[in-house]
Amino acid sequence: MLYPTIFSKRKLFLAISLALFLLAGNLPAQSAITVTGQVTDAAKANIAGADVRLRGRGGIVLTTRTSPDGRYSIANIPSGDYLFEITAKGFTAYNSAVIRLSGDYTQDAQLLVFGINETVTVTANGTPQRADETAKAITTLTANDLESSHKIPITEALRFTPGLRVQQQGGPGALTSVRVRGLRTVDTAFLLDGLRVRDAGDISGSSASIVTDLLPTNLDRLEILRGSGSSLYGSNAIGGVVNLLPQTGAGQPRWEIGAEGGSLGQFRGHFGGSGGISNRGGYSFNTTRYDVRRGVDGNDEYGNTAGGGRVFYALTPGISLSGNFYGSASNARVNDSPFALAGAFTGTQPRNAIEGRTFQPDFNNPDQGRRHRLLVASARFNQQVNDIFSYTVAYQRVSSRRRNYNGPLVDPRFAAFVPFGDFAFVSTNNGVTDTLDGRANLQLGRHNLATVGFEWERESLFQSSLPSFNTFNNTTDRQRTLAVFGQDQIFLLDNRLQISLGARGQFYRVRGANRPGNLNNIAPNSSITGDGSVAYFIRKTETKLRAHAGNGFRAASLFERFGEGTFGGQAQRFGDPTLRAEQSISVDGGIDQYLFTKRLQFSATYFYTRLQRVVAFQSFSRDPLNAGRFFGYVNRPGGLSRGLELALDLAPWRGFNFRGSYTRTNSDRRGAILQTEFVVPDHLASLTATQRWRNFTFSSDLYWNGAYIAPVFENGGQFRQAVLKFRGYVKVDSFVNYERPVNDRVTLTFFGGVDNLFDRTYFENGYRAPGATGRGGLNVRF
Repeated sequence: MLYPTIFSKRKLFLAISLALFLLAGNLPAQSAITVTGQVTDAAKANIAGADVRLRGRGGIVLTTRTSPDGRYSIANIPSGDYLFEITAKGFTAYNSAVIRLSGDYTQDAQLLVFGINETVTVTANGTPQRADETAKAITTLTANDLESSHKIPITEALRFTPGLRVQQQGGPGALTSVRVRGLRTVDTAFLLDGLRVRDAGDISGSSASIVTDLLPTNLDRLEILRGSGSSLYGSNAIGGVVNLLPQTGAGQPRWEIGAEGGSLGQFRGHFGGSGGISNRGGYSFNTTRYDVRRGVDGNDEYGNTAGGGRVFYALTPGISLSGNFYGSASNARVNDSPFALAGAFTGTQPRNAIEGRTFQPDFNNPDQGRRHRLLVASARFNQQVNDIFSYTVAYQRVSSRRRNYNGPLVDPRFAAFVPFGDFAFVSTNNGVTDTLDGRANLQLGRHNLATVGFEWERESLFQSSLPSFNTFNNTTDRQRTLAVFGQDQIFLLDNRLQISLGARGQFYRVRGANRPGNLNNIAPNSSITGDGSVAYFIRKTETKLRAHAGNGFRAASLFERFGEGTFGGQAQRFGDPTLRAEQSISVDGGIDQYLFTKRLQFSATYFYTRLQRVVAFQSFSRDPLNAGRFFGYVNRPGGLSRGLELALDLAPWRGFNFRGSYTRTNSDRRGAILQTEFVVPDHLASLTATQRWRNFTFSSDLYWNGAYIAPVFENGGQFRQAVLKFRGYVKVDSFVNYERPVNDRVTLTFFGGVDNLFDRTYFENGYRAPGATGRGGLNVRF
């Protein structure tokens, strides 16, 4: 095991810093370049206030806005390869091919009022790339998409991505999970500006406890990568990656304030702003308060205060600093769980989920709830040394404080369901994760871009419970990991053929507060993953063929390594500090077809993922650790998932956009034999239609979730488990916006709409979902 014996954090950082310094010192200095241009529409009219981004292959991003005459200028640009991305509200995005800048340059652009948005993605390979060139399955949701649909929280917008199953167990603020391609909730990695965000205090060390409270604040876009991404993004990127990219301000200051309210006692208020810092940088921020005063059953109160910000500044033409911040503080009342009734245990096949016959839905608990505090802060240093070499060093801290509690009170309406009274407890889990990430890009000619890097991560978990369920209470466990990774992107045949190859090695070092003495000298085995993708674009027919294969992994959590509990009045250890990381292998392949001068795009993707090794909780007659355990966490083979994703994007006339998706999934979990996976429906489909007409924007979307099976426990989970079949449902949301310009600086936007327009009644795992809920409000931009 190399990491504990050879590497230390300080030595590693000094070695890499020295290597970069020596390499940079032997390369020629950068010269400053200025890019100018003009942005117009199809009628040659100037477009004011358009956002112009210049994205360098080495990671630098420069932003400005067009003046009233449609002109822009970006100065102090280092030489290198760049992509232009120009966006304006009401127009389709403009994206250039890769342009090598070695001197002053002019780039004009014409924006169209209808057509399919062609975005630039940074998530597929960690460097900017046109979405129509990447070999991986990726979906982008822009700030305009989020604004027109009025989705709260972020997970609601993710529902309409092919291959994603989003489940909210109750009303706003209830536990929400995201499953990609029929896999588990822990198999999706969430990133903020390319750096992984997860909760070390979560039982699986994942982002599962974070996603419920994510609000759309200060976001430029969401990029969703479907398929393995661990070679670049590390742990949990087995099924896919969701990257939250914040806004970067530029130009004259802009401000926005808004408020909305509606059914369930909902209220949301937000305030934000953005602007430039001289001609060298920019800032953006947004704060949001979201309240639910009543909820589905009248007592499901929820409150969340969230805020995000970003600042960027270029010290020299080739050196820049940036920082990101995201924080949230939420409080939620939690119902008692659904439970199975006698009718659920007849027969051998899963019974249909029928309220009052086979299951009792969740019901009110007057003094049970959760509190969650999340803080994410990062800083990034980027240097574009010349058009050959660039590097980035970033540091991020994720701090999470979770408190779950329950008191002795029982709602009199449901006292018969709790005949022995309620159990009072307070459980606290605090997690901290520090990440140091460094990567360098080498442009090896016009046809080759190599990336090498390292990631050092330190995480800790503090646990406390009252009354104490653990022999060791108020303990702190720690884990450190070191990863080295590399990637090579190859561009051939005038960029029509693109190949990417990557690999990653992950090494672990653990230290627990209660580690058994006989395990002190045993270290977990390392993880090795690989990744490869290829895409070929046929320009004559505008057809892209693509394929992707790779490994994914999830590092064992601190709880899985050191967990203990009291069962039957006796303390039991069930953690295993020597657990190997979970590992998967996945392949996918597909076709993207553009028609009618890119007014229509059709995509089809086949996917297959096998969980080669997972961490599972089970009983055993002989303890693999010889630590006297009767049950605990062990490594074993996992299940598999395969299926088909179809997507359609259509813009047939001015101001109209239509998107549709369908996913067929066959997912199995592994027990004694392969069995159908819980909570994953065979069929998912969605339709979204947006029409802009004069000052109005009409948006409607339809989401169809097919039938699925899920476990429901008798009497709150104390005894038997029943497997019930929950019927599918269709949910339609519809909103309308009206924009009223007051003057050149001030614009009012009035909006209103209904979620679950047709008031469908449905349950998620036995939790009652909200019926028809109306919302309306006002935004002011100035």
